[in-house]
This record gives sequence, C-alpha cells and structure tokens, in this order.
Amino acid sequence: MPSWPFWSEIRGTSMTAADADTAAYDRPPYRTSAPPQPGGAAAWVLDVFLPWRLARRLYGPFRVFRFTAADVVGLAGVDALTGRYGQSIASAVAERAIDPVVERLLLPRALLGLGLLMVVIRLATGTDVNDLIDEAFGDSLLMLGTGPVSLLLACVPLVALARPGTRRTVARLVVRPLLTALITAAFCGLFVYWASHGGANYSPRSVGTLLVWLILGPWIATFFFSVLYLIHRNAFSVGGHPLVRPLACVPLAWLTAVGHALLIDLVYAYPGAHPPPAYFLALFAGPLGVTVTAVIEVVLLRRRQGVGFRGPLPGWIPPRPRITPIPGDLVARLHADVARGHAYAWPRLTDRNGVVWAVTPATWSRQPVMWPYVPALTEEIRPMLRSDLEAVAGPLT
Repeated sequence: MPSWPFWSEIRGTSMTAADADTAAYDRPPYRTSAPPQPGGAAAWVLDVFLPWRLARRLYGPFRVFRFTAADVVGLAGVDALTGRYGQSIASAVAERAIDPVVERLLLPRALLGLGLLMVVIRLATGTDVNDLIDEAFGDSLLMLGTGPVSLLLACVPLVALARPGTRRTVARLVVRPLLTALITAAFCGLFVYWASHGGANYSPRSVGTLLVWLILGPWIATFFFSVLYLIHRNAFSVGGHPLVRPLACVPLAWLTAVGHALLIDLVYAYPGAHPPPAYFLALFAGPLGVTVTAVIEVVLLRRRQGVGFRGPLPGWIPPRPRITPIPGDLVARLHADVARGHAYAWPRLTDRNGVVWAVTPATWSRQPVMWPYVPALTEEIRPMLRSDLEAVAGPLT
C-alpha cells in the first residue's frame, strides 16, 4: 500500500524539484513490476501451444494480479496463524497496486471498445447476424491497425509535456508500449496480407493440409481475439507510463468507429443512402463510454496518486481514505484474542495487495471487523470494516 508521508519526506530533504520528479518516476505508479510469469524453456513451449498465454506475455494480464494466501506465505514467510509477517512483502505488493475503481472499469471499457454495445443495438434494430460477423472481421483489422497509431497519439504528448530534465525518463517509460505497438503493426500487416491473398476463403486440397488448418485455425482465432481484448483492456500500458492506458484507449475507440463508418458502412451497408439515427447511436455509444471511463481514470490518477500530464504533481499528498473509526477498546479486545491464539479459528481472506485479513467475530456498524496479519498496526493497515477495506484494497479473495 502507498506510504502517506511520501511527499512530505521529499519536501524534507534538500532535493531540487527536478530531483524530486526524477525520484518519483522510480516509484509506483510510474515504476511497477509486472506480475510474475513462469520462465524457462517449458514456459515458452506452453506459450507457443497455448495462444492466450502468448497474448498475455506480450500484452499484459487478463485481470489484475492478486496474491493468494499461499503466494504470500511463499514470498514473505507469513505465519498467518501467529500473526508473523515477512517485511519483504510490503514493497512487493505496493508495486502491484491499482486503484479499485479503475480495476472495475477495465472490463466494461474493454467490452465497449470491442463494440459489444454496438452489436446489441444493431441486433435490436434488425441487422442480420451474418452481416455483423463480416463487419467484425473488418473491425478487428481496424483495431490492430489503429492501435499503434493511438499509442503514438498518447505517448508523444506525454514526452513533449514532461518537465525539462525528465523527458528522457518519460521516454524510457513508453519504450515497452511502443515495442508492443510495433509487434501489433506486424500482426496487422500479416493478417492483411493473408486476407488479401484469399486466406479467408482458402480451401485445403489435401487431408494433411486440412489437419494443419484444423489445428492452426483455432490457435490463430484464439490468439487473435485474446490480443484484441488485451489491447482494449491494457492499451499497451504494461510496463509503461500510468497515463498511457487512458490516453491510448480513447483514440483507439474513436479511430475504429470512424474507420468502420468510412471503410465498411458507407461502402457496403449504406452506399449512397443516409443511415438511420440508430446507426449513429450504435456507432458512437462505445467510444463515448470509453472516453468517460478514461476521464475517470485520469482524474483518479491525478487525485489519488498525484499523476499529472507534465509529471508528478508538486506538493501532492496522498488523500486519506474515508475509514469508519473502530473503538479502541474493541481493537484491544481483538488484539488480546489474537495473542491468545483465538485467531486460529477465524476465516482468512487476501486483499488485492496480498495482505492477509482475518474475519473476526466482532462487528461494528453492523459489519464484520477485519484484522490484518502484519508485524504492527499502522495508519494504512489497521483493523477496519470489510466494506472500507474493499473500497481501499479491492475485492477480497
């Protein structure tokens, strides 16, 4: 979890403003470690045979990484029953933190960007299913083609607006997203070449070729749609600047919608005709929804993590979460129960950051009180109501 006195510590040193900015770029949310992935030759072999794993390795996770209780024990030497907690876990889980509100926005944003709302509206207005399937293939190529362009539209302003002395640092923060965009552009070129040379209508002429296509076809389809989903969910942002995702997803959605209108609908669906109002609703509802979620993410990054377009906001102090106070005598009784070993029977859950919490039998304001397994209670990690905990640290698992 973030440390509240972070910026006060910087102001208390002899750092210049530029030094403070540079130091902040080496901390979350600018520098975040990627979720651990299995390494070695065996993992790469699995990635080759399982297309969704290869897509995840290139474009980031399908969901926010969460530690399980077993992971915490293995990484930090937690003895949850006695309350001993390894110190090394604190920095590890902090780097994997993501705002709970943003975490909940990623799935609907991806579905809106993929055109789910457009499909629903088009079906409700009587559009033929076969026509939608044909349009979906064209939209897929548009997404692969506009993805790299959208990333450039996001990264170039971030580098140009960075404060003097930090532009090189910001440029390094967009290197990995740009490399992923180059890979995507290569994929798009291969798919266009394949489709233009009759790949979509290819008919195997031998049993051996048919068997190859029966294996290769599902692999390509699974990889293709996994990539499309992850492009909209993560927007090439894995290992990059925190503003890459909200800034890249907006032009991606709008460019795809405009390209769909100009290259598909005006040529095939409505040649020389004026589309009905429902068409415009279906076309632009998704991009509008993506834009709204991106604005929310930018505002949250600014208010809760001090991320500005020019860099870390000067003098920013992390806001304190609104947590219902729990009476001191109740906390003291729970502490005594933990010391006596009563916590052995308490159910245990893990939050988004990997901290293990016990569901105590005590209640306050008609909600269960959660007890954290940490070496010592702090301002950030202390007994709190379950609803407050989930608002601060995401869903419990």
